Amino acid sequence: MDAGEIEAYSLGDLSDREAAPFDEHLLICDLCRTKVEASDAYIAAMRGAARLIRQAAQQAAGSSPVAKVKAAGSA
Repeated sequence: MDAGEIEAYSLGDLSDREAAPFDEHLLICDLCRTKVEASDAYIAAMRGAARLIRQAAQQAAGSSPVAKVKAAGSA
């Protein structure tokens, strides 16, 4: 399993047919299972960070004077 294949597997970008051999391989290969677990953790961390960035941006936009004026005008 190369890095690109591991990433695609972790992201769920493989069809069931494509993922089946990986699933079988991961049952017997500790090294690849560790790599997939690391990839899963990295992807989860990046998604979490992106969510926090979006939330911070929304809060910052909501607290700007322009956003407050727009909100007041639509009320």
